[in-house]
Amino acid sequence: MARPRSFDPDDVLEIARQMFWQKGFQATSLDEITAASGVAKPSLYAAFGDKNALFLKVLDRYHDGILGWAERVLAQPGPARDVIRQWLTGFIPYCSGEKGQRGCLSINSATDGSLDQVELRKSIERYNRRLEELLRTRLRTDRAQFSKGFDPDVTAHTIMVVHAGLLALAHQRPDWKQVKAVIDQVMSLLA
Repeated sequence: MARPRSFDPDDVLEIARQMFWQKGFQATSLDEITAASGVAKPSLYAAFGDKNALFLKVLDRYHDGILGWAERVLAQPGPARDVIRQWLTGFIPYCSGEKGQRGCLSINSATDGSLDQVELRKSIERYNRRLEELLRTRLRTDRAQFSKGFDPDVTAHTIMVVHAGLLALAHQRPDWKQVKAVIDQVMSLLA
């Protein structure tokens, strides 16, 4: 008979997320995660698999949180321009200042050499595709709010590129006014 787990998997995933986010996938060892979580390595392996599998669970959970928030914000009533601005400005604390110094776990993973792993690359691609689809759907739904030549598909992709760029630059901790100015510039596309 299997012994019941003596730890909360959500707590371990949160500890692992913090460590992977702070140090990066390559620099974080399972020994560090076991020490920080108090979970023995065999129990960690039994619950999550190897380091790659653990990181994929952490990353998928991270993506699910951002996508859930984006779905809620982008589905709000009102003009698409307003809800997209609200969604983008929600990232200002993570693109600037103290919260911003870690950047985005997904983007960090894509740029630290971890993308050699097929499953990691697929996870990030799924996340980016889904996020862009949320933007595209909202822009298509509210197409009548924009000028005649407005292209919701290109605009959604452009917003994604700027969003990723802001999060990539977060390590440089730009001033929140700079980040807001970039968002204001992007919003001019929604005419």
